[in-house]
Amino acid sequence: MTIDERPRLDAEQHAELGPLVRIIEEAADTQPWALVGAAAVQLQGVAVSAANLEFITSDPAAHTLAEMLGVDAIWERGAFMAASRLQFQRGQVPVFVHANPTFHGAYDTLTPLEIPSLWDARAQIAFEGATVLATPLEWELLIAVVLGNSPRGEAIRAHIESAGECDTRLLTRLMREGHVEHETEEAVWALLER
Repeated sequence: MTIDERPRLDAEQHAELGPLVRIIEEAADTQPWALVGAAAVQLQGVAVSAANLEFITSDPAAHTLAEMLGVDAIWERGAFMAASRLQFQRGQVPVFVHANPTFHGAYDTLTPLEIPSLWDARAQIAFEGATVLATPLEWELLIAVVLGNSPRGEAIRAHIESAGECDTRLLTRLMREGHVEHETEEAVWALLER
């Protein structure tokens, strides 16, 4: 999917995203990468706030990026995610790059690099001379449910409903390839049917 709408990032994020994408693209080479989280959702028209820019990619791409930027990767396991993580500032914008992350919810564990349809469905967003590859709203809806982020899930649902755009086949593939539990699948469909 290609998106040409004007993004809803703050001025600092707007100024940093294009150059940052070009750096990540170079570091990733043929490895997968994507903008994720609130900024990815914002760029696809959903009104949510984001204090940072977050990306996911592979370990080799993150290692190359760390060398290019002169930062260290630190492996961390938090309440919702485990990953080798790069953290740095671009201007006033905090940036996080998660290498081969695993997201942990109450019932499910999702590892994006093991879900082929996620990478095939990345939104391509033209932005300041760069193409931002962002995780699709269907993934962001699923991950919001898995992580119990009700406000984000509701914002995405409302946008999908108003735009009349939800790829239910993609959503089904994401859940199947991610091996989500029945309870999670029911919660996703229940949210969409509100």
